[in-house]
Amino acid sequence: MAIKALWYLSMADGNYPWMPEGFFGVDLARYRRLAQTIDQGGFYGALVATWPNDPLVSASSVAGFTERMKFLVAEYAGMTSPKLLAEQALTFEAYYGDRLLFNHINGRDERARTYAIATSADDRYQLGEEYWKAFQAAYLAGNPSLFPNTRFGLEPKSTGGIPLWGTGESSAGVVHAGKVVDVYLLMLREVEVMSEKFGRAVASAAGQGRTFADLGALASVTVRANEAEAQKHFYRMFEQTGVELLKAKLDEVIGRRTQGESSLANFTAPDAQRQEWVDYLRQDKLPPLESLRLEHNLYAGMTAWSSLDIFGSGSSAAYLVGDPDAIAGNIELYHQRSGLSALILSGWPLIEEAQHVADLLLPRLAEIGGGDAGEE
Repeated sequence: MAIKALWYLSMADGNYPWMPEGFFGVDLARYRRLAQTIDQGGFYGALVATWPNDPLVSASSVAGFTERMKFLVAEYAGMTSPKLLAEQALTFEAYYGDRLLFNHINGRDERARTYAIATSADDRYQLGEEYWKAFQAAYLAGNPSLFPNTRFGLEPKSTGGIPLWGTGESSAGVVHAGKVVDVYLLMLREVEVMSEKFGRAVASAAGQGRTFADLGALASVTVRANEAEAQKHFYRMFEQTGVELLKAKLDEVIGRRTQGESSLANFTAPDAQRQEWVDYLRQDKLPPLESLRLEHNLYAGMTAWSSLDIFGSGSSAAYLVGDPDAIAGNIELYHQRSGLSALILSGWPLIEEAQHVADLLLPRLAEIGGGDAGEE
C-alpha cells in the first residue's frame, strides 16, 4: 500500500505561529480554505488539531466544503459519554460519509485534570479500553428515532467501527495500544529508533491476536524543488524566531518539565548533539543548520506546539527537509526498515506548505509500496 499522507487542520496558523507577530489568529474562512487545500491536494486526510477548540465541532464546521478527505479527530476517553460520542459520529457520517477517524488521546495528567479526570496515566489506559469498547458497540448498534410516527434512524457507515488511531510509548501504553488502536502513531525520529518502537507495538498487538492497519508518525516538512531552497526556508524559522525568544521558550519548557529544578542555564541535554544546541544558545548564538540535522533529511525544528526538542524525547517538530526525491527516499527507508505507512505532516503557513507538499511530494509518496496515496 502507498503511504497515507495527512496534514494538520489547525486554528494555530501563521508564518511562525509561536511568535505573536507570526500568528494569523482564528479565521474560519482561512480554516475552510485549509481544509479545501488538503482535500483537493490529494491528502488522505487531516489531523484536526486541538487547543482551546473542540476538534469534532471544528471538523464539522468545514467537512461540508470538502469531498473525500478523512478527519482524524482527537478524543479523550471518558470526557464524553460513549453513547453520546457514538451519536455524534453517526450524525457526522450521515452528512459527510465514512470520513471520520478518532485519535485516542490518553493525555497528560495536567490536561486530564481540566476535564475532571483524576485517574493516573496507567489507570486511564484501562478506562480507555473500556470506553472505546462501549463506544464501538453503541456506534455499530446505530441510533433509531424515538418518534413513534417516523421510521428513521442513523446507521453506521464504517462496518468495522470507527478506525481508532493512537500512541503509547510506556510499557503500559504499548500494551494498551496493542489491545485498542487500529493505527499506531509515534513522533518521527531516527530510523532505528522508529524500527525498535514500532517493533514493540507490533509484538504487543500480535500477542493479543491483532495487527495494526498502519504504523504512522507525526512530523513537519519543508519540501522545495531543490535542497538548498528547502534548507534556506527551514532555517529561516530560526532566524526569524531569534536567539532570545528561543531561549525564553526553552527555559519555560525546561522549568515546566523539571518542575522548576532546572533552567536553560544549568540544563544538561541527554546527548552530545542536543548539548551542542544548548551551548550555542548559552553563547547567544543559534545552532547552525548542520548541527540541527538528526540523520539523512531529518532535522530538529520547532512548531506552534513544540519548541526545539532538547530533551530528545520525540517531537512533531522534527522536520523532513529537502527536495522531493530526497525526502521520498528518506520515507522509503522508513517504510522498508520500520514498516512506516502513514505520515501526519505540517509546515508553516499551513495552506501554502500543504500546497508545496501536494505538488511536489505526494506524487512521490504514491509510488512507495505501490497504489494510490489517497486509497484505503
